[in-house]
Amino acid sequence: MQDVLRAPGKRALDRVAGQGAALFAFDFDGTLARIVQDRDAAVLTHPIREALHALAVKAPTAVISGRSLVDLQPRVAGIPTHLVGNHGLEGLHTSERVMHQARDCCRAWLKTVLKEELNLTRAGVVVEDKTYSLTFHYRQASSSQAAREAIFHTAALLSPAPRLVLGKSVVNTIPPGSLHKGSAMLELMHQLQSSVALYVGDDDTDEDVFSLPDERIVTVRIGKKAASAAQFYLERQSQMGLLLTYLAQIRSRASVA
Repeated sequence: MQDVLRAPGKRALDRVAGQGAALFAFDFDGTLARIVQDRDAAVLTHPIREALHALAVKAPTAVISGRSLVDLQPRVAGIPTHLVGNHGLEGLHTSERVMHQARDCCRAWLKTVLKEELNLTRAGVVVEDKTYSLTFHYRQASSSQAAREAIFHTAALLSPAPRLVLGKSVVNTIPPGSLHKGSAMLELMHQLQSSVALYVGDDDTDEDVFSLPDERIVTVRIGKKAASAAQFYLERQSQMGLLLTYLAQIRSRASVA
């Protein structure tokens, strides 16, 4: 795992950004936007918004997020991006049949979650119904351990058993057999006829892309982590503006050449 802003990383970025049929995709929380205590307060800073817009007008750009599309859309309003929500469950690549199955599954889960609501609330857990998946938030819990125990106890009661994807102070429960960020990335590349791509994310929810056995995709993780399958890392989220600006500059030079 190498620093993407050093020479080997920049060569990989140059290779992707220099090709006309390139796709640039990013996670939202912890990547484009800083992690904040109140998830509703997460926004793009002005420099990030400007840099992302500059890239998006020059090349196909996507945001692939765990947030629902209804939640995500106003946060990137005005930027011409392809949006994928619910960890790959929502977006231009998803069939109506898959969406209905995921929605019905979550409705059944909510009946079980409601029975455990008191225990979850006492542990400081907030349950977010995203229609096609459920997310258990515990960032503001007084005891992370107690919160996780309450979440995993509830998750064990859900039927059919969910796919669990752990994030930063969150546990995502996703219907089994559903699409994920990795399959969404590949489908986007197919539909947009992209020959190469870049994906940037920050935690375990992005490993579905990082671990794809596809040499066309350059992957970058926010923060160095030995166990990650990402090829490169960006030391901290505050450097995203530098990365986006660099990519936009390469695209501009490639279009002139």
